[in-house]
Amino acid sequence: MEFIELEELSRLRALLRSGAAASIRTSAGLSLGEVARALGTSKTSVLRWERGDRVPRGDLALAYWRLLRQLMREGGAGR
Repeated sequence: MEFIELEELSRLRALLRSGAAASIRTSAGLSLGEVARALGTSKTSVLRWERGDRVPRGDLALAYWRLLRQLMREGGAGR
């Protein structure tokens, strides 16, 4: 894994710990199911990440970070 990817994972996990990830998603008007389908995972997985029960890893975590980052850029959410 490259340095930039580690940095992205760190930022994602900070958003998850603070509860900002869920806020960004809901501010964008997206449901758990919509995000899960976009990432190719289950609604339960996204919920567990947002509640802090689990930590996303690998390519799926990076995809989730990139989705949240795009939502923040488009709507200014989570800033």
